[in-house]
Amino acid sequence: MITALCWLLSATLAAAPFVPTPREQLIAKVILMEVVQDGAARPSGTRADPGQCRRFQANVFSEAAAGYRANGYPDTPLFLPTEHNDPEATGRMAGTCWDMPPLSEGNAFYEVAHYDRVSGQGRKEALEAAYAFLAQVKAGDVLQMLATYNGGGHGTHTILFTRPYDPRINMLYWADSNFTNRIVDGVKLGVVKAYQNRSVEEVAGWLVESPGDGATLYRVVDGIVPVK
Repeated sequence: MITALCWLLSATLAAAPFVPTPREQLIAKVILMEVVQDGAARPSGTRADPGQCRRFQANVFSEAAAGYRANGYPDTPLFLPTEHNDPEATGRMAGTCWDMPPLSEGNAFYEVAHYDRVSGQGRKEALEAAYAFLAQVKAGDVLQMLATYNGGGHGTHTILFTRPYDPRINMLYWADSNFTNRIVDGVKLGVVKAYQNRSVEEVAGWLVESPGDGATLYRVVDGIVPVK
C-alpha cells in the first residue's frame, strides 16, 4: 500500500517543481485520502437519498481542504459544489453539470470543458467529440456525468481522476464511491473504489448512448494558499 501511495503522489506531481505548490499539495492530499479508503463501505444515507457519489467527493475534498484557502479569501473555507444545475437556466440536462457559486463563496473549482450528446448527431462524430473532451483530464479533476453505463444502467455519477490522461496508454484512472453499493438495515453503504480504470473509448461510449446525456470536467482553481 505504501508503495502504491508513493507512486500516486509522484505521478500526481510529475510535472511539478521540486517543491509542490499548495494547490498541488491539496490535489495530492485529496487523491491519497481516497486511496486509503479503497474497499471501505461508507454509510451514505437511505434508499431515498440522492447524489451520494458526489457527496462523497465533496466530503473528502472539504476535509482535505481544511488547511487551505483561496488567495484573497482567508476566512472562507473551500468546497466542491455538487448541486445539480437548473436545466432551464443552463439548457443542459440535470446531472450533467453543477451550479457554480463564485470563488468568493469558497467554490474551489472551475469548469474546464463540457460535452453534450446532441440529438441527431452521428455516433462517429459524437465519439470523436467525447474523446476530445476526455483527453483534457488531469489528476485531481472531477467529472460530473449523466450517462448510460455498461449493462444499460442510466443515471448520474461523479468521479475524481487520479492520473492525467496519457494518450500513449489511452486509459482513464479514477476513484469513486457508490458506483457499487449495498443496503444494510435500510442504510446505503457506498463502496469506495480508488483504482478504477477504463479505456477512453469505453467512457466515451457511456456519454454518447442517449441524446441529452453529457458531462462536465471541473478543476481546482489556481491561487490556493495554506491557512496562516
